[in-house]
Amino acid sequence: MTPEELSQICEDLTVLENAGSVRIGFGAASTGWISLDDPFFERISPENLNPFFLKEHLLKEIEIKNILDEGIDFLNSERYSRAIGCFDDVLYYDSRYCGALIGKSHALCGQGHFVKALRFFKRSDSHDEDYHRMLLAESSAERDAFPKIKRNIYAGDEAASRGEFEKALGFYERALSDSSKFKNNILFKLLNKKAHALVKLKRFDEALESFDLSIDVHENDSAYFGRGYCRHELGLDCAESLRHAVLISKRHLLMKADIFNDVNCFDDALKCYDEFLTVHFTLDGDFARAIEGKIAALDGLSLDSSREREIFSQIMDKSY
Repeated sequence: MTPEELSQICEDLTVLENAGSVRIGFGAASTGWISLDDPFFERISPENLNPFFLKEHLLKEIEIKNILDEGIDFLNSERYSRAIGCFDDVLYYDSRYCGALIGKSHALCGQGHFVKALRFFKRSDSHDEDYHRMLLAESSAERDAFPKIKRNIYAGDEAASRGEFEKALGFYERALSDSSKFKNNILFKLLNKKAHALVKLKRFDEALESFDLSIDVHENDSAYFGRGYCRHELGLDCAESLRHAVLISKRHLLMKADIFNDVNCFDDALKCYDEFLTVHFTLDGDFARAIEGKIAALDGLSLDSSREREIFSQIMDKSY
């Protein structure tokens, strides 16, 4: 994309050139100097931008690009925890953001967490064969050195990633067979893993019990969401638990909004849909679901939903 083409994306977009690099400005936001072959420009090409929220989408992409670059700076200076924090922020916005996936892989590798580093490398589209071979060798050695309990947890995670939830449950339960060996900051996460496997198996009563135990060990948003979800599936009051669930994934945020609509908590639903729509602009099924859900929430509150209906109509007709 040439600088001239970039400036035509939006009339308020400014493009500065300097020795083969460009800087994108939009309102008070601006990127650093970026080479014209940076993958960022593919992300802001017209076919990848949301025409219904064009300015909001551009601002978010610039914000996320700056967070990614900050993470890379931390990585290069071996400040791995700070780098991972930045990459996690980017991956919350877009779980397939390649630069953040490979960056987090390198940061984890720098911390000596080779098994986790390999997991993130595989999710990226990097073709760095030397790095891949190194991770395979180091992660194998790391696994061999794991104590039995930790091997069970990692085996459970790998089984869950393949959709083998009965197997995953077995590994987690073996790890939990002596829960006294875990510190609370590990135990609550393991209880959540077990509960999520039970949810996938639609064993909601047991999953609810595990989420309750997790909260007893250490109050955490993931377990509050799980508790609310299970209570909803069991026909029990769920709103209060869901209101406690703030720091959750985008996928769970959208599920939370849908549940609030289902139980006629339209104010709560509307807040969740609006929050989701500030961090998700891809024109996909989740975007359509959020717009449709927002329409239902607005209608439930007797508020105007004409703009959302027009957006939804165009999405369905693919006329944008």
